[in-house]
Amino acid sequence: MTPDATTLVVVADGHRARLLEQPRIGGPLHDRPEWLAGLKEHHDHDGPSHITHAGDLRDRAEKAFLRDLAKRLDDINARHGFDQVILVAPPRALGHLRRSLSITVARKIVGSDAHERVDATIITLQSVVQAARLASAA
Repeated sequence: MTPDATTLVVVADGHRARLLEQPRIGGPLHDRPEWLAGLKEHHDHDGPSHITHAGDLRDRAEKAFLRDLAKRLDDINARHGFDQVILVAPPRALGHLRRSLSITVARKIVGSDAHERVDATIITLQSVVQAARLASAA
């Protein structure tokens, strides 16, 4: 493991995301909201409110948002050349996101955390990133 590897940390759920940069392993995390500028949330409230149908709409909205996020990650990686990627998302969103990633970005994944942490503090996310690295090294 190269200590000066740059890492993109992706924290998402099915509707929101945060992107953080870690310039070196074990270094500080920096929120990069500007990298998400223009990324739109997809809404699930267009249509009938029958339970099954509403669930399908929510699922489609979540998948569309995560596909758009995956495209954005590909663009960001092309511009900034990250060495590693860590994904943090609830299990279902994590699965959708993984399936939507380009091969280039997917190959850089060094760890993940299957929890909802979009609103977590930087200190919490620092611990999550460290734990994800340790879990993948084991």
